[in-house]
Amino acid sequence: HVPGEILIRLSPAADGPAQAGLQAMVLGEARKQFRSGAQHWVLGPGINVERAMELLEGSPLVEYVEPNYLLSMDIIPNDPRLDELWGMHNTGQTGGTADADIDADLAWGVSTGSHDVVVGVIDTGVDYNHPDRAANMWTNPGEIPGNGIYDDGNVYVDDVQGWDFINNDSDPFDYNGDGTHCSGTIGGIGDNGIGVAGVNWDVSIMALKFLSAGGSGSTDDAVEAIDYAVMMGADLTSNSWGGGGYSQAMYDAIAAAGAIEQAFVAAAGNSGSDNDVSPHYPSNYDLPNVVSVAATDHNDNKASFSSYGLVSVDLGAPGVDILSTLPGNSYGLLSGTSMATPHVAGVAALIRAVSPDIPMAQLKTVLMNSADPIPAMDGITVSGARLNAVFAIAEPDDVPPGLVDDLATENPTSNAMGLSWTATGDDGNVGTANFYQVRYSTAVIDDANFDAATLAAGAPNPGPAGAAESMEVFDLDAGTTYY
Repeated sequence: HVPGEILIRLSPAADGPAQAGLQAMVLGEARKQFRSGAQHWVLGPGINVERAMELLEGSPLVEYVEPNYLLSMDIIPNDPRLDELWGMHNTGQTGGTADADIDADLAWGVSTGSHDVVVGVIDTGVDYNHPDRAANMWTNPGEIPGNGIYDDGNVYVDDVQGWDFINNDSDPFDYNGDGTHCSGTIGGIGDNGIGVAGVNWDVSIMALKFLSAGGSGSTDDAVEAIDYAVMMGADLTSNSWGGGGYSQAMYDAIAAAGAIEQAFVAAAGNSGSDNDVSPHYPSNYDLPNVVSVAATDHNDNKASFSSYGLVSVDLGAPGVDILSTLPGNSYGLLSGTSMATPHVAGVAALIRAVSPDIPMAQLKTVLMNSADPIPAMDGITVSGARLNAVFAIAEPDDVPPGLVDDLATENPTSNAMGLSWTATGDDGNVGTANFYQVRYSTAVIDDANFDAATLAAGAPNPGPAGAAESMEVFDLDAGTTYY
């Protein structure tokens, strides 16, 4: 809804002085009146919509009061295979559960992306000629094709659409299919009457090839691809690959990407194992710009093959029988956390399209907090949720929840501590908040290190403002001071 505005209809008994009294309650000003008698009011400073409705709904002089809801076009593209994209819009058409999807159809009513947003697809390359995505290929503005010169001053000759780090040349064409498939999910052109639609209908795909036709590659080429994306200023990279052990060189490269606010979206892996116990790289690198993605199916269940991790995997996304582009003007179904990853990368690109200057930390928070909580992700991912595109780019809520200022400890045991507090609201002390995050540490927690503190399991669903809240934090060490 529009912040600070309401629509209201007064009863016939509300004369001029009575209306003036109601407006004074909310410091409101009537801007227009409709044929029905309803009015459009603008609220005064410090009065939010929820508080105004709370004050006015109890008056017998008010027939109804409601937010001034934001509306948008319901955009359904004309791509003929749209109905097969259950991950974008699930009506149960594949035998799954309706709405077990990312609500892309609703998101497209808000934004279909921007060509100014650059997504580096670090993978097997991209079929840059595919008609359902060719117009969404990134082109290097500083390079003149085919002249054999370092026009833009970097060390890559004729790197017009990216680079092939395996063969060290300027042709990152995909002879495997994985990179082209991922690119179609991120940026298949929508409403063009052919094939499929990506999360973004308009975006710039930078092709960064380091995996061979057989799907394998080396750490040095992967690091160089990450460095290239940093050098050329990509907004984020999509990384549907993994393996090997911990690499400090790769860690440093991803950290450098984070330093320029570049997101690194990474597949959690397909071994079905707990990444908290058996780390999977690069998704397990403990860096704030890494977004680790598990796979869900058309029933919102965890894909049987998908790895998971309460600490190391951030959220789930559709990754089973995903239709997208393949090399040679073709299409096909693939499954894996590799298919879930570009859904998240695509939504991250949508966020950058509507909020170009959003900091990396906030972008990741939006991805996590806007996701749909589902039982299959609860307790095995950080967010406990599956990606949602429309909530990630919906009109921002500018009024923060009230501060919890009465947190108290109670009923300590040798390895647990009870906590209690009073619920605030979604907007100040009005309404009901969406969720709690309770974290603990042996060091003082502040804004700078909050995300590094341990996330406690079992936080309650928030009650309305003023409700009594409580929980118990387990797995603590005896004789230890915690914050």
